[in-house]
Amino acid sequence: MPLFLAQFAYSPAAWSTFIKAPQDRAAASEALLRHFGGRLIGLYYTPGAEYDGFALFEAPDETTAAAIEIADVATGHLSRNRLTRVFSADETSAMLLQAATAPSITPKSAA
Repeated sequence: MPLFLAQFAYSPAAWSTFIKAPQDRAAASEALLRHFGGRLIGLYYTPGAEYDGFALFEAPDETTAAAIEIADVATGHLSRNRLTRVFSADETSAMLLQAATAPSITPKSAA
């Protein structure tokens, strides 16, 4: 299954709720992903960074990954998010081999 990186930032209200009643966010994320046929690989936090954390997960395809992200954002606890497709080393090797079959794309030198 394709791999995705979902970066997220919680809203101030969400942080306030978590402080008052800490929750296992990994369990909630895993349940959402399972509903869509995905799998959580890991949920990580990065306090003080541009995003508060990120999740690595598998989803059947890009459309499903986007649906998962939309469903999560709709809950209202995120202030911003970013979804990125992640490619394995094997997938990247396949990309490079395929790109090598393209006609010459050498740029013309600037004069």
